Amino acid sequence: MKVWTLFSGSSGNAVYVETATTRVLIDAGQSGKTISAALEEACGRSLRDLDGLLLTHGHRDHITGVGVLARRYHLPVYATEGTWCELDRLPGTIEEEQKHYICAQHSFQIGALKIEPFPVSHDAMEPVGFLLSEGGETLGIATDSGVFTAQMERALANVNALILEANHDLEMLKNGPYPWPLKKRISGVRGHLSNDRAAHGLLRILGKATHKVLLAHLSAENNDPALALHTVRDILENNQVNLEEVDVVVAPRYKPSACIEV
Repeated sequence: MKVWTLFSGSSGNAVYVETATTRVLIDAGQSGKTISAALEEACGRSLRDLDGLLLTHGHRDHITGVGVLARRYHLPVYATEGTWCELDRLPGTIEEEQKHYICAQHSFQIGALKIEPFPVSHDAMEPVGFLLSEGGETLGIATDSGVFTAQMERALANVNALILEANHDLEMLKNGPYPWPLKKRISGVRGHLSNDRAAHGLLRILGKATHKVLLAHLSAENNDPALALHTVRDILENNQVNLEEVDVVVAPRYKPSACIEV
Protein backbone atom coordinates (compact mmCIF):
# COMPACT_ATOMS: atom_id res chain seq x y z
CA MET A 1 0.00 0.00 0.00
CA LYS A 2 1.28 3.47 -0.94
CA VAL A 3 -0.10 6.72 0.48
CA TRP A 4 0.28 10.45 -0.17
CA THR A 5 -1.41 13.46 1.37
CA LEU A 6 -1.99 15.79 -1.59
CA PHE A 7 -2.53 18.78 0.73
CA SER A 8 -3.49 19.09 4.37
CA GLY A 9 -5.04 21.87 6.45
CA SER A 10 -8.07 24.14 6.67
CA SER A 11 -7.33 25.35 3.13
CA GLY A 12 -8.04 21.86 1.80
CA ASN A 13 -7.49 18.15 2.44
CA ALA A 14 -7.04 15.08 0.26
CA VAL A 15 -5.28 11.73 0.69
CA TYR A 16 -4.48 9.34 -2.15
CA VAL A 17 -4.08 5.61 -1.46
CA GLU A 18 -3.14 2.89 -3.91
CA THR A 19 -2.56 -0.84 -3.62
CA ALA A 20 -1.71 -3.40 -6.27
CA THR A 21 -5.39 -3.55 -7.27
CA THR A 22 -7.20 -0.45 -5.98
CA ARG A 23 -6.85 3.35 -6.02
CA VAL A 24 -8.94 5.70 -3.89
CA LEU A 25 -9.04 9.33 -2.86
CA ILE A 26 -10.06 10.28 0.67
CA ASP A 27 -11.63 13.76 0.68
CA ALA A 28 -11.47 16.37 -2.06
CA GLY A 29 -11.04 19.73 -0.37
CA GLN A 30 -9.67 21.69 -3.33
CA SER A 31 -10.81 22.31 -6.90
CA GLY A 32 -10.75 19.42 -9.34
CA LYS A 33 -7.94 21.10 -11.28
CA THR A 34 -5.81 21.53 -8.16
CA ILE A 35 -6.37 17.94 -7.05
CA SER A 36 -5.53 16.63 -10.50
CA ALA A 37 -2.26 18.59 -10.58
CA ALA A 38 -1.30 17.45 -7.06
CA LEU A 39 -1.94 13.80 -7.90
CA GLU A 40 0.16 14.07 -11.05
CA GLU A 41 2.95 15.72 -9.05
CA ALA A 42 2.82 13.15 -6.26
CA CYS A 43 2.90 9.94 -8.25
CA GLY A 44 2.13 10.52 -11.92
CA ARG A 45 -1.42 9.22 -11.60
CA SER A 46 -4.59 10.55 -13.19
CA LEU A 47 -7.95 10.98 -11.51
CA ARG A 48 -9.26 8.67 -14.23
CA ASP A 49 -7.39 5.88 -12.46
CA LEU A 50 -9.51 6.15 -9.28
CA ASP A 51 -11.83 3.38 -8.14
CA GLY A 52 -13.66 5.54 -5.62
CA LEU A 53 -13.84 8.71 -3.55
CA LEU A 54 -14.32 8.45 0.22
CA LEU A 55 -15.49 11.36 2.38
CA THR A 56 -14.82 11.84 6.08
CA HIS A 57 -17.41 14.61 6.55
CA GLY A 58 -19.11 17.51 4.86
CA HIS A 59 -17.02 20.56 5.76
CA ARG A 60 -15.87 22.58 2.77
CA ASP A 61 -12.15 21.93 3.24
CA HIS A 62 -12.92 18.25 2.60
CA ILE A 63 -15.58 18.40 -0.13
CA THR A 64 -14.95 21.40 -2.40
CA GLY A 65 -14.04 19.31 -5.43
CA VAL A 66 -16.36 16.36 -4.87
CA GLY A 67 -19.10 17.30 -7.32
CA VAL A 68 -16.73 18.15 -10.15
CA LEU A 69 -14.68 14.97 -9.70
CA ALA A 70 -17.75 12.75 -9.42
CA ARG A 71 -19.34 14.16 -12.57
CA ARG A 72 -16.19 14.47 -14.69
CA TYR A 73 -14.74 11.05 -13.88
CA HIS A 74 -17.97 9.16 -13.08
CA LEU A 75 -16.62 8.18 -9.66
CA PRO A 76 -18.51 6.25 -7.02
CA VAL A 77 -18.62 8.41 -3.89
CA TYR A 78 -18.79 6.86 -0.41
CA ALA A 79 -20.15 8.95 2.50
CA THR A 80 -22.39 8.69 5.54
CA GLU A 81 -26.01 9.80 5.28
CA GLY A 82 -25.17 12.90 7.31
CA THR A 83 -22.39 13.85 4.93
CA TRP A 84 -24.72 13.34 1.96
CA CYS A 85 -27.13 15.81 3.60
CA GLU A 86 -24.32 18.37 3.77
CA LEU A 87 -23.29 17.64 0.18
CA ASP A 88 -26.80 18.50 -0.99
CA ARG A 89 -25.96 22.16 -0.28
CA LEU A 90 -23.26 22.21 -2.98
CA PRO A 91 -24.07 23.42 -6.49
CA GLY A 92 -24.53 20.71 -9.13
CA THR A 93 -25.72 17.17 -8.65
CA ILE A 94 -24.21 13.73 -8.25
CA GLU A 95 -26.13 10.94 -9.94
CA GLU A 96 -27.91 8.55 -7.59
CA GLU A 97 -26.08 5.52 -8.96
CA GLN A 98 -22.78 7.15 -7.92
CA LYS A 99 -23.93 7.65 -4.32
CA HIS A 100 -22.88 4.97 -1.83
CA TYR A 101 -24.15 5.29 1.73
CA ILE A 102 -21.82 4.04 4.45
CA CYS A 103 -22.21 3.63 8.20
CA ALA A 104 -19.69 3.97 10.98
CA GLN A 105 -18.44 0.57 12.13
CA HIS A 106 -19.81 -1.24 9.07
CA SER A 107 -16.99 -2.19 6.72
CA PHE A 108 -17.17 -2.31 2.93
CA GLN A 109 -14.89 -3.25 0.04
CA ILE A 110 -13.56 -1.46 -3.01
CA GLY A 111 -11.82 -4.19 -4.95
CA ALA A 112 -9.54 -6.01 -2.51
CA LEU A 113 -9.28 -2.94 -0.24
CA LYS A 114 -11.27 -3.25 2.99
CA ILE A 115 -12.52 0.01 4.46
CA GLU A 116 -13.79 0.34 8.02
CA PRO A 117 -15.34 3.72 8.93
CA PHE A 118 -15.36 4.72 12.59
CA PRO A 119 -17.04 7.70 14.29
CA VAL A 120 -15.06 10.76 15.35
CA SER A 121 -16.02 13.73 17.53
CA HIS A 122 -16.44 16.71 15.20
CA ASP A 123 -19.12 19.34 14.57
CA ALA A 124 -20.32 17.88 11.29
CA MET A 125 -23.14 15.45 10.46
CA GLU A 126 -21.96 11.85 10.98
CA PRO A 127 -18.20 12.46 10.57
CA VAL A 128 -15.94 9.42 10.32
CA GLY A 129 -12.33 8.35 10.08
CA PHE A 130 -11.18 5.33 8.11
CA LEU A 131 -9.16 2.19 8.65
CA LEU A 132 -7.98 0.80 5.30
CA SER A 133 -6.48 -2.67 4.96
CA GLU A 134 -5.34 -5.07 2.28
CA GLY A 135 -3.03 -8.06 2.46
CA GLY A 136 -2.29 -7.53 6.15
CA GLU A 137 -1.28 -3.86 5.66
CA THR A 138 -3.24 -1.24 7.63
CA LEU A 139 -3.58 2.53 7.35
CA GLY A 140 -5.57 4.72 9.73
CA ILE A 141 -6.89 8.19 8.88
CA ALA A 142 -8.33 10.50 11.55
CA THR A 143 -8.07 14.20 10.75
CA ASP A 144 -11.00 16.01 12.41
CA SER A 145 -11.89 15.19 16.01
CA GLY A 146 -11.93 17.26 19.17
CA VAL A 147 -10.93 14.33 21.37
CA PHE A 148 -9.29 10.97 20.82
CA THR A 149 -12.24 8.71 21.60
CA ALA A 150 -12.32 5.10 22.76
CA GLN A 151 -13.84 4.17 19.39
CA MET A 152 -10.88 5.76 17.62
CA GLU A 153 -8.53 3.89 19.94
CA ARG A 154 -10.11 0.54 19.09
CA ALA A 155 -10.07 1.23 15.34
CA LEU A 156 -6.50 2.52 15.16
CA ALA A 157 -4.69 0.26 17.61
CA ASN A 158 -1.38 -0.99 16.21
CA VAL A 159 -1.96 0.19 12.63
CA ASN A 160 1.07 0.07 10.35
CA ALA A 161 0.74 3.75 9.39
CA LEU A 162 -1.43 6.60 10.63
CA ILE A 163 -2.47 10.02 9.34
CA LEU A 164 -3.53 11.90 12.48
CA GLU A 165 -4.65 15.45 13.09
CA ALA A 166 -2.42 17.74 15.16
CA ASN A 167 -4.33 20.93 14.48
CA HIS A 168 -3.19 23.51 17.00
CA ASP A 169 -0.91 24.46 19.84
CA LEU A 170 -3.01 25.35 22.86
CA GLU A 171 -1.04 28.48 23.77
CA MET A 172 -0.95 29.75 20.18
CA LEU A 173 -4.70 29.28 19.93
CA LYS A 174 -5.29 30.95 23.29
CA ASN A 175 -3.18 34.00 22.46
CA GLY A 176 -3.94 34.16 18.74
CA PRO A 177 -6.22 36.44 16.70
CA TYR A 178 -9.33 34.25 16.50
CA PRO A 179 -12.52 35.46 18.24
CA TRP A 180 -13.37 33.68 21.45
CA PRO A 181 -16.31 31.60 20.05
CA LEU A 182 -14.05 30.18 17.34
CA LYS A 183 -11.29 29.41 19.84
CA LYS A 184 -13.85 27.62 21.98
CA ARG A 185 -15.11 25.61 19.01
CA ILE A 186 -11.63 24.55 17.90
CA SER A 187 -10.49 23.48 21.36
CA GLY A 188 -13.82 21.84 22.26
CA VAL A 189 -14.70 18.15 22.23
CA ARG A 190 -16.24 18.48 18.74
CA GLY A 191 -13.44 20.61 17.36
CA HIS A 192 -9.88 19.64 16.49
CA LEU A 193 -7.07 17.71 18.17
CA SER A 194 -4.29 19.81 19.65
CA ASN A 195 -0.67 18.71 19.43
CA ASP A 196 -0.86 17.47 23.03
CA ARG A 197 -4.09 15.53 22.50
CA ALA A 198 -2.72 13.96 19.35
CA ALA A 199 0.40 12.82 21.20
CA HIS A 200 -1.53 11.35 24.12
CA GLY A 201 -3.86 9.61 21.67
CA LEU A 202 -0.83 8.09 19.98
CA LEU A 203 0.36 6.71 23.30
CA ARG A 204 -2.87 4.71 23.49
CA ILE A 205 -2.63 3.11 20.04
CA LEU A 206 1.02 2.74 19.04
CA GLY A 207 2.08 -0.90 18.76
CA LYS A 208 4.94 -2.98 17.43
CA ALA A 209 3.46 -2.88 13.92
CA THR A 210 3.26 0.94 13.80
CA HIS A 211 6.18 2.44 11.89
CA LYS A 212 4.87 5.72 10.40
CA VAL A 213 2.83 8.64 11.76
CA LEU A 214 1.98 11.65 9.59
CA LEU A 215 0.72 14.66 11.56
CA ALA A 216 -1.95 16.39 9.48
CA HIS A 217 -4.49 19.24 9.30
CA LEU A 218 -2.18 21.74 11.04
CA SER A 219 -3.62 25.23 11.50
CA ALA A 220 -1.78 27.99 9.63
CA GLU A 221 -2.59 30.52 12.39
CA ASN A 222 -2.44 28.41 15.55
CA ASN A 223 0.36 25.94 14.93
CA ASP A 224 3.77 25.52 13.37
CA PRO A 225 5.14 22.33 11.76
CA ALA A 226 8.33 22.37 13.84
CA LEU A 227 6.37 23.03 17.05
CA ALA A 228 3.86 20.26 16.33
CA LEU A 229 6.62 17.79 15.62
CA HIS A 230 8.62 18.81 18.69
CA THR A 231 5.59 18.62 21.01
CA VAL A 232 4.45 15.21 19.81
CA ARG A 233 7.93 13.69 19.71
CA ASP A 234 8.74 15.00 23.21
CA ILE A 235 5.61 13.50 24.74
CA LEU A 236 6.25 10.17 23.03
CA GLU A 237 9.92 10.07 24.09
CA ASN A 238 9.02 11.01 27.67
CA ASN A 239 6.74 7.96 27.68
CA GLN A 240 9.42 5.55 26.46
CA VAL A 241 8.39 5.40 22.81
CA ASN A 242 11.39 4.52 20.64
CA LEU A 243 11.33 7.08 17.83
CA GLU A 244 13.85 5.05 15.87
CA GLU A 245 11.05 2.53 15.39
CA VAL A 246 8.21 5.01 14.80
CA ASP A 247 8.87 7.75 12.24
CA VAL A 248 6.81 10.87 13.03
CA VAL A 249 6.63 13.57 10.33
CA VAL A 250 4.36 16.47 9.32
CA ALA A 251 2.15 16.58 6.22
CA PRO A 252 2.84 19.62 3.99
CA ARG A 253 0.00 22.11 3.82
CA TYR A 254 -0.02 23.08 0.16
CA LYS A 255 1.81 20.28 -1.66
CA PRO A 256 1.96 16.47 -1.72
CA SER A 257 3.81 14.58 0.98
CA ALA A 258 6.51 12.06 0.30
CA CYS A 259 5.18 8.58 -0.35
CA ILE A 260 4.30 6.54 2.72
CA GLU A 261 5.03 2.87 2.15
CA VAL A 262 2.72 0.89 4.42
